[in-house]
Amino acid sequence: MPEGSNISNIFLDWSGTIVDDLPPVIDATNRVMEHYRKPVYSRERFCRDFRLPFTDFYDRVIPGVPISELDDHYTRFFDASDEKVTELPGARDFLDYCIEAGKHVFLLSSIKRHHFESQAESLDLRRYFDHAYTEVINKKESILGILQERGISHRSALFAGDMQHDIDTAKHAKLLAVATLTGYNSLHQLRRSHPDIVVGNLSELIGKI
Repeated sequence: MPEGSNISNIFLDWSGTIVDDLPPVIDATNRVMEHYRKPVYSRERFCRDFRLPFTDFYDRVIPGVPISELDDHYTRFFDASDEKVTELPGARDFLDYCIEAGKHVFLLSSIKRHHFESQAESLDLRRYFDHAYTEVINKKESILGILQERGISHRSALFAGDMQHDIDTAKHAKLLAVATLTGYNSLHQLRRSHPDIVVGNLSELIGKI
């Protein structure tokens, strides 16, 4: 594992990194697909085909429809879904460790603000975050501005996520890039973006950063 003793700022993705929201995400996505008479997704196919920024995904599978329209449908279907969002193994242990070690924790996610606030409150996870950057469509385009805004050196920060876009974002900003195998992308997919560290879940970072 690369040296991480100087890491004091932790940027984390939400979906697939801290919580498992795949059931309602797939449910809502398939309702969008059905609305436009497109084939629905199995969990395996969705994890293989879905990508961030999500605008790229929808441009490919439902071309020609404004993203605002698709987003409205998706949000409505997600809010109506009976599928549950659950906490991922190791996430709370890692967050507790970060707080005890005096590290600053930030969320960097494309999730809707009200979805994050609702899920984080119901799971008692909101209190761990210094700040939540939500509805970030392209994290790679946003990260440098966030670091500048916060006065954070790239040498003092890591970004952990479950998708190639998360790793690409960390690499773009020269942050320690941590891939976690708890979410959407497989190990094979994640390795294409050359993460510095790969963990089964976030708890494997405890005591090492």
